[in-house]
Amino acid sequence: MSASLNHNHLYYFWLAAKHRNLSRAARELGLSQPTVSAQIRSLEGQLKTTLLIRSGRAIELTEAGMIVFRHADEMFQISSEIPDALGGRQSRRPRPLHVGTSDFVPKPIIRRILEPLLKADPELRLVCREWRIDALLAELAIFQLDLVIAERPHPDTSNVRAVSHPIMETPLAVYATRALAGQLRRGFPQSLHGAPMYLPVSGTTLRESMDRWFESLKIEPRILGEFEDRELLKSFGGGGLGAFPAAALIEDEVKAQFRVERVGWIKGVRETYYAITVRRRAMHPAVNRVLAAAEPAETGTTARRAVAKR
Repeated sequence: MSASLNHNHLYYFWLAAKHRNLSRAARELGLSQPTVSAQIRSLEGQLKTTLLIRSGRAIELTEAGMIVFRHADEMFQISSEIPDALGGRQSRRPRPLHVGTSDFVPKPIIRRILEPLLKADPELRLVCREWRIDALLAELAIFQLDLVIAERPHPDTSNVRAVSHPIMETPLAVYATRALAGQLRRGFPQSLHGAPMYLPVSGTTLRESMDRWFESLKIEPRILGEFEDRELLKSFGGGGLGAFPAAALIEDEVKAQFRVERVGWIKGVRETYYAITVRRRAMHPAVNRVLAAAEPAETGTTARRAVAKR
């Protein structure tokens, strides 16, 4: 960063980028919106690049804007810790942990990953947002999120420089209400040929795995419905008209909530959940705890053994 760079202008830009809104940044600064806009244009002039683009009332960051925001965010985060560092003490108000969760990760899985953090640190405040994975990665890139939990690793095609950490793995099984499960257990998995089923929508990791499994066994189920929301899929399955796949790691919750039984294992198919992060100097301590606790291989094996004994 140039020594002559105006840090006030950088702060105005950082605040506007953080809120994705010039008016909100101006109110927080106690300045007029034209003043804030002019200061940001001055910063763009110094850097000889465009940092943000107006999109209606909101703003969007350019690729250069994302790079500048990442550096500015780390700089202002570190500077906010200076008074406590000089006093030889930690901040009295822990920074909230902002987590983005993919639509396709089962809610009980997310709870299993994050709940231990709340138990370990009573002062921690958790902020969870569910959204599309591409939108979550964009928020992660500009440090609006500390962590993203997804059912697939960070795509190579993304412009976001992120790292995917496998943190939990589970076998999968087919579930159905008692009457339907009784019918389908006989001759499983071939019994699924022509059988009514609810499945995730095409393009999801689980649906791709299920399609390969069906193809390898020459099975063609009668698909009653396809769902983006896993909980909605299981809710329909609990209605009794069709069977559905679910993570065996949360079998107790699935059985209790939807009053279903396990029909059989989906052999050779497992699902892995990932913690996606971006490298930063001031990593949230809770994120480090999530990564340190990750034992994907053991988690999956343990889950299968524990469920199989029931």
